[in-house]
Amino acid sequence: MLKTVSILGCGWLGLEVGKTLYKKGFNVQASTTTNKKIQKLKKEGFTSFLIDTKKENNDLRDFLNCDILLICIPSRVDNFLEFLDKIYQDLKKTHIILISSTSIYPNENKDFDEDYHINKTNCGKKNVYEIEEFCKENFSKLTILRCAGLMGYDRFAAKYFHNKVVKDSNKKVNFVHKDDVVCAIEQVIKTSTFDTFNLCSKQHPTKKQLYSFQAKNKNIKILNFENTENYNNRIIIGNKITNKLNFSYKFDNPFTYFLV
Repeated sequence: MLKTVSILGCGWLGLEVGKTLYKKGFNVQASTTTNKKIQKLKKEGFTSFLIDTKKENNDLRDFLNCDILLICIPSRVDNFLEFLDKIYQDLKKTHIILISSTSIYPNENKDFDEDYHINKTNCGKKNVYEIEEFCKENFSKLTILRCAGLMGYDRFAAKYFHNKVVKDSNKKVNFVHKDDVVCAIEQVIKTSTFDTFNLCSKQHPTKKQLYSFQAKNKNIKILNFENTENYNNRIIIGNKITNKLNFSYKFDNPFTYFLV
């Protein structure tokens, strides 16, 4: 029997997940906030829904009638907790995959894995923490994927510093390639795993090392690299998923992101 996956927030990541799962035989239901994108999603073979989490929506029953709900809404979206509160009763038997962020960890000079105890006081981003906590309290079939900075293809860090100055140039970065996130979602679905995982490449070069490499390869002009002494190297450890789910990162090193 065909499994149905609904993707709440079919943007840069969600669209790629939808394409991948559709090719694997899933029935894909995708949401967008604009009429313009409805036709684009339909061309991909998706059943498309116009859903704005910041507004009152009429009837979400068809969209929420799914085996898997992938939540790809940025945590900074206003009123998102209120939206979740309206829909969670309809999702008691659904596998929820929440795309979260490693920004939930404190900005401290240490390594962070999933065993680190996060609370309301020490969390890095309060809104990310509150969304995770709501999901933990209300969904029994829950997978949380805490993604480091999402990169790959047209998205690379140096691009955002064209004709700008990079500060804290010796600070180490935490990035993950979009393809690895898509593959991780596939593996979670395949194994029906309910757990929390960090997703982050193993190597953590400094901003200066990586951005200067990217700038050279992509013809980006960075004005200067400035180093200070008052930053923290918060290092995200992403190997729990490799140990538990036999998952392998395609891109363990951000310098290799350009190889596709």
